[in-house]
Amino acid sequence: MALSDGIIQDLPFIGLIMQMIHPMWPVVRESARRVVRLERIVIVAGSEYSDQIRDLADKISEHLPQRATFPEHTVTDEDDIWLYDASDGNSEPVAYLGMIEPSLDVCWIEMAAKPAFDALIESCLQLLSAGYPGCIGCDDTIQEGRWNEENFRIKRRKNEQ
Repeated sequence: MALSDGIIQDLPFIGLIMQMIHPMWPVVRESARRVVRLERIVIVAGSEYSDQIRDLADKISEHLPQRATFPEHTVTDEDDIWLYDASDGNSEPVAYLGMIEPSLDVCWIEMAAKPAFDALIESCLQLLSAGYPGCIGCDDTIQEGRWNEENFRIKRRKNEQ
């Protein structure tokens, strides 16, 4: 089990599938950043995720009291999960949890929806606990650079060979 030493990159095991060395870790972390940073996130997911989404909204309210909007849940019968940024009135997809490859402007957590969502929520909670988005080194820093989904997918495919 991972140690809880306050480092935001440290994500404890979700079952036995997610830790920092997991190939999906970088995109889970980037997707979590988007969920926490963007003002109006809409999560399109099955009704079984309602409690987790409500708990996430509560944690955002607790850690970011200046925030006036919180993740919204749109219930679907689909197995996959989509996250949309509705901040400017348009709903733009920002992350997808599932096995069908989306366009390159969407973070793709290529896993079954349930374990992917569990990992995403855990990462969101850790970012919030660490003070994100206001913490040093958390948002598009020189150290980590801007997220490049295309490069991530290319590296993943090379590593799978």
